[in-house]
Amino acid sequence: MNQLITGPQTWWTKIWRSVDWVVITLAFGIATLALINLNSAEGGDWSGPLVQDQLRFIGIGTVLMIGVAAIDYRVYYRMAYPVYAVGFGFVLLVTVVGTTTNNATRWLDLAFVRFQPSELMKLVLVIGLARYLHTLARKDTRRTLVGTLVIPGLLVLVPAFLVIKQPDLSTGIMLLLIAISVLAVTEFDLKTLLALLASGVVSFMVAWSFFLQGYQTKRIDVWLDPESHPDKAYQIIQARTAVGNGGFFGRGVGQGTQNVLNFVPYKVSDFSFAVYAEEWGFVGSAMLLALYFALVTWSINLASQARDRFAACLCIGIGAMFLWHAVLNVGVVLEFFPNTGLPLPFFSHGGSNVITMMLALGILLSVSRSRKWR
Repeated sequence: MNQLITGPQTWWTKIWRSVDWVVITLAFGIATLALINLNSAEGGDWSGPLVQDQLRFIGIGTVLMIGVAAIDYRVYYRMAYPVYAVGFGFVLLVTVVGTTTNNATRWLDLAFVRFQPSELMKLVLVIGLARYLHTLARKDTRRTLVGTLVIPGLLVLVPAFLVIKQPDLSTGIMLLLIAISVLAVTEFDLKTLLALLASGVVSFMVAWSFFLQGYQTKRIDVWLDPESHPDKAYQIIQARTAVGNGGFFGRGVGQGTQNVLNFVPYKVSDFSFAVYAEEWGFVGSAMLLALYFALVTWSINLASQARDRFAACLCIGIGAMFLWHAVLNVGVVLEFFPNTGLPLPFFSHGGSNVITMMLALGILLSVSRSRKWR
């Protein structure tokens, strides 16, 4: 009888202890603040459509996260190239049958689901690149320029080019940043990184002269001198005012004038942090950024304790996803960067990004679980 009673408890205890509660606490702490902020941006009505949408996205993402976490990460190693091919196929499919909104063709309408394949491509790239770098590290694999630079470059540059053509320059740049972050930790030495930086500067100058569209170069002009372009710099100026209004302790949830009077544009998406900064102030903003920083740091910690290079690269890539999204989105609000249109993970309204980030959390949990059970 005692064995019947203690057996399930022991099993449950084993499951409970296998869960990485640091990842769960940090991620859902951010998601909770995000829901409070979205509710405030929507006027304080928890039954509003945007809040309900986000709750549904988080709910679906949580179920998917649990499913992904329950699978041994080594299964993803075996599936890495097929998964990459499927993700790349969706990005390629956008160029053929994609849905166009605001002169951008970035979405696919599949039955009852509309999603943005470029968001999923971020995670798919991490998985495919991690598999390749793990294979490259084998002792019997000869290191060549093609193996260490050309092939990884193709893995990221081809989908990045397709994404930029949608046009979605910011997501294309994000793919490059994620790949460079993983490669910088695993393959590149300082000399290679400096060479890439120099080539990046040259590429930007060429793109500025021949390839960037008018609205893209205009964003940079507006960022450099917003006062000279008051009509185009409206977003930047209102976001700056909102952040300044927040002061040290903030005006309180639902009390931000820039938010309540609808001065902040795109306040549930690109500029959600501006709403948060006005209502929570410096203290609240520092708390939110600390949560993101802790999540990135914990991803690096998991990488350092991973069983193999594949798992380590997964953690580094996922940590880079969170890092660069937070840096670029918040940096735009604080005028460190020109407007990129990148979402802030969990904070910006939208299903594709939320579900992609939840899937990424599931992979982190899977790697962490294998670390504890080994």
